[in-house]
Amino acid sequence: MLSVLQMAGAIAGEMLDAFFVNYFFIFLYIIVILFIRGQYQKYSELQNDIYGKPAKTLREITEKIILTGLIAGFAASFLAVAAGITIEADVVRYLFYIMCLLLIVDLRFVCISYAAGILAAISLIFGYPKINIPSLLGLVALLQMVESILVYTNRNGDCVPVFIRHKDEITGAFLIRRYWMIPVVFFTFLLQSGATALNLSGGWPMIFKPSAIEGGAWALGLDCLVAVLCYSDLAITKHPEKKCRQSAFMLFCYSAILLVLAICSIRIPWIGYAGVAFCVVAHEGINLYSTFSEKRGIPLYNAVRRGLRVLDMLPDSHARLMGLERGDVILSINNNDIQTEEGVIEALRDYPTFTWIRVSGWDGVERTVEYRCFPGGYNTLGIVSVPREKEVTYNTSYFENMSILKNIVNRFRGMDRPV
Repeated sequence: MLSVLQMAGAIAGEMLDAFFVNYFFIFLYIIVILFIRGQYQKYSELQNDIYGKPAKTLREITEKIILTGLIAGFAASFLAVAAGITIEADVVRYLFYIMCLLLIVDLRFVCISYAAGILAAISLIFGYPKINIPSLLGLVALLQMVESILVYTNRNGDCVPVFIRHKDEITGAFLIRRYWMIPVVFFTFLLQSGATALNLSGGWPMIFKPSAIEGGAWALGLDCLVAVLCYSDLAITKHPEKKCRQSAFMLFCYSAILLVLAICSIRIPWIGYAGVAFCVVAHEGINLYSTFSEKRGIPLYNAVRRGLRVLDMLPDSHARLMGLERGDVILSINNNDIQTEEGVIEALRDYPTFTWIRVSGWDGVERTVEYRCFPGGYNTLGIVSVPREKEVTYNTSYFENMSILKNIVNRFRGMDRPV
């Protein structure tokens, strides 16, 4: 127990030291915060267009990102140190440089899986920089496992309803975008003689125990880096919660396989090559599969010939209070058939204090919901519905086009016209 407490204290001390003393880390952390804040600002603009106001303020989003990142980062750091993951200090800067280059290409590449995979491939091909491949793969596996847990635990979080053109028809969908910055602590080599700087393993065998400590010529210390985890998806054929669960499962399986490859590569070096390829290719494969399956499947929130499809409900709206759900089709309100939003407005124009609404669920089962609103009644449900018009009301291309390089080119061509 004492060694566990010592390890936790050492990790906490290193994180505090990195935040308040390490100028490079402070600069990196601020850059990441501003970057994620900027992306959520675009997200809030889209929410404002649909709901009339963002679901959360940028301050609330920033506070949640920092708090979640610190908790997840401490857990990942504990596992990394306990496993003996050792990363050379220069690797942190190389990862940062590669992530900056990937940011120019496409935002979704701002993920440690791509940066670490590319850096490890360069090391294997050219022999420079010298990298502990098993440890780097193990670190990526742990962080991706943390991301899978975050995606699952935040499956009911903010997702924005949008309208897209799908197979020449208008359909509703949900844009899911999550960012986390995870400060993670790991072992690194210190150029000093003498005994190992840390002795916190408590006697248990560290899986990635470094073999380069010979004769006291090297010592182990702790270092900290900030990893950016980005989850972006579009739910067309599934409810956003189910889509997040599916993605979390695939990410967890990906991280588990990568961790096995990392451990095996300690004794069998050639498996390291397979691990590096898997690190990039499998992660990209998950993204491509998710996009392909959603765009080729049957949309869940398409417009209907009879009734009015509910895509989403505004926070604290009457629709949410009465028990309407995403995907429901409103058939009638107080025996008045409903076909459009104007029909809803007409049915509620007298501010009824009691209403009964006939609804068909996404599974086709009809039900009746009753709602009482005393004493003043109400005149709006607070829903986002799927229209029948053959036009896309909200253009999401500005939010889906996350390539800085492409945006710059479009600006020069006069093509960048966000809606």
